[in-house]
Amino acid sequence: MIITNFFAGLLLFSNVTLLAILVPGGPIENRDFSNLKGVTFWGFNIFLISLGLATFVNVYLLFENQEISIIMGIIISIFYMFVYLLDLGKIFPKSPTKMSNSLMLMEIINLMISILSFIFLISIY
Repeated sequence: MIITNFFAGLLLFSNVTLLAILVPGGPIENRDFSNLKGVTFWGFNIFLISLGLATFVNVYLLFENQEISIIMGIIISIFYMFVYLLDLGKIFPKSPTKMSNSLMLMEIINLMISILSFIFLISIY
């Protein structure tokens, strides 16, 4: 049980780490989001920051073998899937700048890791 939780924690830690390098203005994300205003801009950023923080907390809980951590991990994995699917599907956030090939590749890899996290967590639930 502890080894499975450790692996689940590593998968979720990979998700949050790979999401963090996609910060606008960072090494990969080059799109302009100045068209997002007020509540939309800040709401999206607060959601992503909260998702990252919740992931760190959940990884710790997984490493401590807490029962709630599996359910939390499943929910967090679903949120990661939605973030990447919405962006790859050009639904949200929309930018006048086209997504670069490297960004698209990173998001596809991140999506696959979030799906793997979801499947793994469901299987140990």
